[in-house]
Amino acid sequence: MELSRDEEYEEFKTFTDQGSAEAMRSWLEFEGVPCFVDSRQMSTVFAVCVLKKLAHRARWIVAQLPPTDAELDYLATGKLPGQDDEK
Repeated sequence: MELSRDEEYEEFKTFTDQGSAEAMRSWLEFEGVPCFVDSRQMSTVFAVCVLKKLAHRARWIVAQLPPTDAELDYLATGKLPGQDDEK
């Protein structure tokens, strides 16, 4: 998903590790919310920033049941459970 920097983004949620921030970013992008991870210089804080006009949608998505491990694996790899690499 291509980000439009012409539009305004806001900080949505912060994490102390990049992996968790990237998982949140993937989930929100999968749900149609443009976002990016902003790593703070000289800090171990990673902020997920969302398109300001869709922040309400991001809050609604996060309020739903969290994604399962299988869903997170799919978002990270693009492979369904039990799907092996073709050789």
